[in-house]
Amino acid sequence: MEPAAAANQAAERELERQLATLARAVVKPEEAGADVQAVAWWNGLARLGMAPPLFVVHDLGFLLTRPQVRATLASQLAVPEGPATAYQGFVQGVARSESLQLLDRAPLRDEIVAVLLARLLSDAYRSWEARFRAPRPSSLLPLASSCYGPARAESASERDDRWVEPFIDRLVAQRSSIMARLDQLDLGPLRLLGYFAPAAGALDLAGLTQLFSTTRGTSALDFCLDLVPSLLETRRQGSPQEFAVDGYASLERRGPADALLSSELAHDRDVFALKALSNELLYYGHQRPRDERRRVHAILIDGSASMRGAREVFGRALALALAKKLLLLGRVGWLRFFDSRMHRRVPATGLGGSDLPYLLCFPSEHGRHYARAFEDLLLELQGEGPQDLSLTFITHGQCHIPRATVARLAQLASLFGVFVLPPADLALDYLPLLRGHWLVTAQALARPADSRRTALALVDALTSDIRT
Repeated sequence: MEPAAAANQAAERELERQLATLARAVVKPEEAGADVQAVAWWNGLARLGMAPPLFVVHDLGFLLTRPQVRATLASQLAVPEGPATAYQGFVQGVARSESLQLLDRAPLRDEIVAVLLARLLSDAYRSWEARFRAPRPSSLLPLASSCYGPARAESASERDDRWVEPFIDRLVAQRSSIMARLDQLDLGPLRLLGYFAPAAGALDLAGLTQLFSTTRGTSALDFCLDLVPSLLETRRQGSPQEFAVDGYASLERRGPADALLSSELAHDRDVFALKALSNELLYYGHQRPRDERRRVHAILIDGSASMRGAREVFGRALALALAKKLLLLGRVGWLRFFDSRMHRRVPATGLGGSDLPYLLCFPSEHGRHYARAFEDLLLELQGEGPQDLSLTFITHGQCHIPRATVARLAQLASLFGVFVLPPADLALDYLPLLRGHWLVTAQALARPADSRRTALALVDALTSDIRT
């Protein structure tokens, strides 16, 4: 048998085994394809290295994503405690959790549900002895199979699902800690993702897991949540029109037939045909808007180890807030980390997807070689088409770039520099070549309110300079 066929058969067997456990499910959603939805969440957990019983994923997943299911279950009478009803009591306790009410604001993507389930079930899964003996699927469970549908109940009755009972025992035994995890669930990442337009494609599970594990109060994520809501009042304003919509401004060699000079019609047929073929006919020309080059704004973030701590938190939050403000103003832009090299470009239009965890959790583990990084950037920009480019880089006071490189970059873009916690005697010979630069001192970051005020002032100053 070919390896692909063997893998498919193994996945089908594991799917049948997992679907058989749905007979134990407490949540009964009245919608078609509920089992397929549960398998999609299970696949997300499998990518994170977990393979719990499917019925637990089914019940908790629908409690997280369906307010009506949660309300129905919470309104039911509490079941009497006992071995046979212990799991049902656990599910009802989850349904009554007040922290789940905060999840009603926006629909959750499957990847986010998988990460939330992993955080809730991780301790119980690690202590589950059967996970070492249970056969692991050779591939993810198929979402299209003959195992779904009415035939599932018949196959479930033929299978022994007692292998899930040790996992139920772990859930019940750790009920208090799981409920505490649920109450302490940080929904800040969900709020921040909601401020940016969702991106197409799957989210990065590893990045989301790291984002939800970020320490509260000291991260760029929390600082972003302080800044971005203040920018949402911004609206894109249409600029005054500078060209006429009627009337004529000149004589042209080309144009529509209705703009042809009436005197040209006085020529006889042969002369008129000759002038038409030679492009010598005269037309009235309307005023036209100037041909403007593509306007782009780039934000470069120093990702070297020198930016750790307060510099990293302020710099990344400032970059995201600036990107959000530019999007609200209708500007095209991208973000990018640099250290010993230039890292990949992140379009500002897709920050509601995998790029947001990437920007907030980028590891500052590389050395720095600013001369090489900005020389590479210069070569890239020289190979691109004409564009009206504004480039803001956020770094510290020791960002030494050769003056010649900055001079050539200044010919291609308007350069702005933000130096976070620089030394008192900032000595960078390229500062006069920048269109503008700002120093963020320790005094400006002394208190959270000062940091917020400084960041918002910088966003306003940068966007004002960009538009002029």
